[in-house]
Amino acid sequence: MKKAIVTGSTGFIGSNFVEYLISRDIEVLSLGRKTLDKVSFIRQQKLKSSNYLQLDMSEIFHLDLAIKKINWDVGNECVFFNLAWGGEKSLSDLNITAQLKNVEWSVTALEVAKKIGCSRFIQIGTMEEAFTNIYLELDHHKNKQHNRHVIYSVAKMAAKNALKLKAESLGIDFIYVFHSHVMGPDDDKDSFLQVTLQKLICGDELIFSNGEQYFDVVSVSDCSLGYYLISIKGEPGNEYWVGSGAPRRLRDYVETMYRLYPSSQDMQFGTLNYNDVVLEKEVFSISVLVEHTGYQPLMTFEQIVRKLYHHLIATKS
Repeated sequence: MKKAIVTGSTGFIGSNFVEYLISRDIEVLSLGRKTLDKVSFIRQQKLKSSNYLQLDMSEIFHLDLAIKKINWDVGNECVFFNLAWGGEKSLSDLNITAQLKNVEWSVTALEVAKKIGCSRFIQIGTMEEAFTNIYLELDHHKNKQHNRHVIYSVAKMAAKNALKLKAESLGIDFIYVFHSHVMGPDDDKDSFLQVTLQKLICGDELIFSNGEQYFDVVSVSDCSLGYYLISIKGEPGNEYWVGSGAPRRLRDYVETMYRLYPSSQDMQFGTLNYNDVVLEKEVFSISVLVEHTGYQPLMTFEQIVRKLYHHLIATKS
């Protein structure tokens, strides 16, 4: 891979991945729906050495014309990474129409990638699909579990299947990638563990479910490493999971953060009800990724937390 096109480049994962690719001397065309002045300064810095093109996914079919206007050449070793996804108001809202538009745009992106000469197309999925695979099999007359991301993840699953079929008919390499929960500085989403760390910093009340469900966390840098290795060593038609390789019970993650940054508040496990399906530890396996690419994560959860902690303290002051 000499060049890469990355959609969703102004996001938390996208901007970090662009920066990682540039550090590997790969020329990157980064795509986003916002003008760069509307992006945080931190992400502007990560994108500054790429060729940034403002292009909404609803207009992705114009990409071939857009790159001609900026005289960007795809070459013969360019990989297309599709990270872009959105809802009506948030990434994983329950608006079916908004979620399904992403399916159409993803397929169009694949068609354009083939048209402009990309050698490989990599679609980024979500951990939520693992929950939804179980959720859809439930008898909802008997089971009362609720998953607030189900519409989002069903749309992701629809995109995966549509892309597999289209890629085969077009004759372009296609790989689908899942990843565990990604953590690192500058994540603007209110994820459970980041919110918990903020509560530890502020001395807020610590109320949780029993935390016995399995979970997995990977650093944003290790996630980028996984994407990169998949792009150069992954086998077409395969699905890969990028994670830490060491999933834990959710309670363990909370207790680790509490040991690192103790609070005056006690941890209250079991106070909240957990009303979602439970994943088995094996769901988070990275064995195929390791076998095919040699991937080995570099950051421990403790290192991830320390780095995020210093970022939160710095931005708070």
